[in-house]
Amino acid sequence: MTSRPPSSYRTLASFSRIQLLHFLQQRGTMTVGDLAEATGLHHNTTREHLQRLISDGFVTCEPEITETKGRPRMLYSAAGGADHQAGCIREAKAAAAERRGDLVRRMLPLQAILHSPLQRQLDALDDHLDQTGFDATLDPDGDHVHLHDCPYSEMVKAHPEVCRVHFGLIKGLLEQAEGPLAAEALHPLVEANLCTLDLHRAEPGPAAEPERESEREPEREPANIYHGVFGL
Repeated sequence: MTSRPPSSYRTLASFSRIQLLHFLQQRGTMTVGDLAEATGLHHNTTREHLQRLISDGFVTCEPEITETKGRPRMLYSAAGGADHQAGCIREAKAAAAERRGDLVRRMLPLQAILHSPLQRQLDALDDHLDQTGFDATLDPDGDHVHLHDCPYSEMVKAHPEVCRVHFGLIKGLLEQAEGPLAAEALHPLVEANLCTLDLHRAEPGPAAEPERESEREPEREPANIYHGVFGL
């Protein structure tokens, strides 16, 4: 029996939903009416697509704050930044990705750092790319991710903004996972069926004052970091 594609892939395989994300990423907060006008979609169709994007954590929705009476308009935004509120879908996805990464690493016969900010970000990135249909490998330098056989390639041929939308999603998930990594650039089709994502790793903060010999803890051997299922 053929396995069903992941929910995130099915959500982003719709160009109408990609259009909605594109406008939200480019223009900021918008109403259903704004989005329906921008995309040419019917209001009800727009609402249905937005609900799907909200369910997958790609879009957020808040009521408009107003002093007038009556039902407030709903304002939609592309998800971005770190959100740790109860019920946040992106936070739940990042935590689930970290748990899955830990399970994989525990099967390896080597020591691994299980709960560093860098590890959490790479787990979230690995899980997102897997769920959205990409075959990805992390370069040994840790600063580049190679994306093979893009599942959206046919859509990209007619609509190159698809790549910008995916890059925006990757930037948002790394912000949500909170760590030293940031998405720096996405290079579509650097070779046949190959795109490259550039990552930037923030430099560590200034070193602390040297400790006196009597206060120094014994040195520990460095631990290897294994990034979920990247490269396995």
